[in-house]
Amino acid sequence: MNSISIGRLKLLRDSSARKARTFRAAPKRKFSLPAMVFEFQPEYILGARLYRSFRRVASVALGELDAEALTPLLSRPNLLRPDEVARRTRAVAKALGSDKGPFGLLLPDGAVRVSVLEFETLPSDPREQESLIRWKMRPLLPFAVEEARLSFEVAPKEPEGVEAVVMSVRKSVLAEYESALEGLNGDVSLVLPSSAALLPLLKEDAEAGELLLNISPTHLTAVVARGRQIRLWRNQFMGGRSSEEGLAAVTEEAVRTLAASHDYLGLEISRVCICARPNVPPSWVMELEQKLSRDVTDVLPPALPVRMRLSYEEGQILNEFGATVSGLVANAG
Repeated sequence: MNSISIGRLKLLRDSSARKARTFRAAPKRKFSLPAMVFEFQPEYILGARLYRSFRRVASVALGELDAEALTPLLSRPNLLRPDEVARRTRAVAKALGSDKGPFGLLLPDGAVRVSVLEFETLPSDPREQESLIRWKMRPLLPFAVEEARLSFEVAPKEPEGVEAVVMSVRKSVLAEYESALEGLNGDVSLVLPSSAALLPLLKEDAEAGELLLNISPTHLTAVVARGRQIRLWRNQFMGGRSSEEGLAAVTEEAVRTLAASHDYLGLEISRVCICARPNVPPSWVMELEQKLSRDVTDVLPPALPVRMRLSYEEGQILNEFGATVSGLVANAG
């Protein structure tokens, strides 16, 4: 089964006046880096200013959010305290030393629905493809499909048929995150769920499957990929768990995802990669390896000059929270 590679994704993107639009990326096309990236999570806002021509991080900053200021949901308001989120976003931009775009938005995974759809056939015309994909997405979304901003990529499925990886976000939800940038100077040029930005940190030439676990105190996303190609995507709420309960939940989800990969995809997983922000205790990795009987490793930034004259504090922020930024830099054209 051929699927969608992060190297081809230019998803949920609107480079003009933020009009609803569907984009199909050309095969293996990489995107241009935005000048600034903001990742929104319930616990923090991560900002990075990028040297676009040199694919380097110029500065990075982190702003903490008060509890319940931001709650990722598919169909209901996400910014419960929009003024606070906007104020913290401006503070992060000030720490970065710039308010000029274009901007990239990394949304919490819980705000985006990622689906892998199978079809016997699809028409060649992109508009007709979109119509059929929207029809099939209708029962999968907790809101009217007409309210969705979506992006998709179509690829052949072996031994026959086609499949589409679809990323959908409710227009009103995306507008909330965009409104947090209204005090800044520029347009939004790239929107992705945070886990999609991590996929370039996986092995591009992996012959077997890899399982990516994106772990936070409030959400867990499990992505099965082969050669960075999305094969399966699962997300669940993790809020209010102790460290021990969190480890148990991560282990349980990993076991279920490994079984689903074997039973439904016919794909064996050789390696488990985790991205935990903030970092989890080293004992987590050891216990996961024992329970899963597989190597477990942190996702590692590529051998790129992503650090450029960063202060010690900025380097610490990038090391602990900046894996998504490193993934975007790795995937930039």
